[in-house]
Amino acid sequence: MRAPSSLSFGKRVHVLLGPDAGFPEAHPLAEWKSDVALVDARTIPPELRRQADLRLPEEERAEFEVYLWEMAEQNAEFMPDTRELEALNLDQLARLTSLDAQTRHFLESHGQAYWLAGYTRHSDTLWLHREGGAAPFKSWVNWRDTVREDASPGAPGWLSREAWSDLWRVRWADRVLRALSGGEVTEAALLLAHAHRGRRHLIPDDIAQAAAEAAARMAEGADEVELPLHGPARRVRLPGFTMTVWETHPLDIKPGAPAPSHETHVPAEDAWVLVKDPG
Repeated sequence: MRAPSSLSFGKRVHVLLGPDAGFPEAHPLAEWKSDVALVDARTIPPELRRQADLRLPEEERAEFEVYLWEMAEQNAEFMPDTRELEALNLDQLARLTSLDAQTRHFLESHGQAYWLAGYTRHSDTLWLHREGGAAPFKSWVNWRDTVREDASPGAPGWLSREAWSDLWRVRWADRVLRALSGGEVTEAALLLAHAHRGRRHLIPDDIAQAAAEAAARMAEGADEVELPLHGPARRVRLPGFTMTVWETHPLDIKPGAPAPSHETHVPAEDAWVLVKDPG
């Protein structure tokens, strides 16, 4: 669950379940003009991971705990700064690691695939590429493109049309990224990796904790849950839709030339929305 000012493409506060949900973040996608390379480091063979200098958060945490223990042994008055440890605890929950150019080249040269994802506000274009490996591909979508929405009962009676449209917009990027990547890449993972590339330390906060506590009740199928900091939130069913995916960057297509593309279906999903807007 995120603050309205941190959301991409809308301000509709909501709670999600699933991979990477609940991470705090900075610099929402709606303000981007860049991309981030990502990989699930746990899928890379350990020896290759060592050569690439890719350390798992649990490995870094173990090393840091040894350091804290040694410092405490040497100095009884040593007071550790636990913020880094808290950040590593959060990182352990994340599946994807950001990559620099050198590591990307190393993985490609050893036949390992990784993701390259980003957004630019100048052209409203979101992209997700699978680089290297056995089945690379490139894909671009535009968030202003018309989509074919599945049959839907529409907004529930307690939610205004404006709020319904805002929820649709704010959920767009995450739904598209998951559809294009087979569920491997999420908006939250992308934002977290972008923050890490800027060497920002992220630690759990009250909003993330409140969402985590509510998630267990949501997973049990509750249609309404009480969020400790925000009040009641109700389930909303967002319909699936079909979108056009460009296989070449739209600006690289010559006038009159065929534009290679295909259609991808984004499945329906549930989100839980605050019954009463914050503020």
